[in-house]
Amino acid sequence: MGSGWVIAVRDEATAAADTRDRFEAVFRARYGELYSLSYRLLGDHGEAEDVVQETFLKLDGQPVLGRPVEEVAAWLRRVCLNATYNRLRGRRRATARLDRAGRLERADEEADAGGGPLLDVLRAEQQRAVRQALASLPQRQRACLLLRHAGFSYAEIAATLDLAVGSVGVLLARGERAFRDAYLDRNDADPGADDALP
Repeated sequence: MGSGWVIAVRDEATAAADTRDRFEAVFRARYGELYSLSYRLLGDHGEAEDVVQETFLKLDGQPVLGRPVEEVAAWLRRVCLNATYNRLRGRRRATARLDRAGRLERADEEADAGGGPLLDVLRAEQQRAVRQALASLPQRQRACLLLRHAGFSYAEIAATLDLAVGSVGVLLARGERAFRDAYLDRNDADPGADDALP
C-alpha cells in the first residue's frame, strides 16, 4: 500500500468529519424554526418533534448539505412541511386532531393562572377555530401563511415553496382572504365564537 492510499483515506475521514460538523451546525441552527413550523399545523408537541427528526434524518447524507446555507434551509422547510402534511393526511378524522390539539394547548396553559378555567376554555375554542379555518385552505396558501406568520421573508418563502418571489404576495393575499372567509363562516355558524376572548 502506497502513501497515496493513506492520503485518500485521510482525506475521506476529513470530509466525513466536515460533513458531520456541518450537519450538527445546521441541526442546531434550524431545529427550533422547523419545530415551530410543524407545531403550528399539528398542534401536538410530540408529533412536531417526530416530524423534525424525520426531516433531519432525510437530510443526513443528502448532497444538499454541501449547498449554501439558504438552500439548505429552504430544502429543510420544504421537507418539514411535506412531512407535516403527510401526518395530517394520515390522521383518521380531522375533528379528533383538533380536539387533541386543543386539549394539549389547554394543558400547557393551565400553568398560567391568568384568567381562570373559563378563559382557558374560550382560548382553546378560538385556537380550534383558527386551526379549522387554516385546515380548510389549499395546501400552498396554508404553507405560505404559516411561513409568513412565522417570520420568513418573501424570498425564503419562495425558495421553500419553489415559487417566484413575485407570486408570494399574490398567494398570501388569496390565503388571507380565504382564511378570513373560512373563519367568519365558522363564527357565523357559532354566534358566540366572536366573544371567545375579551
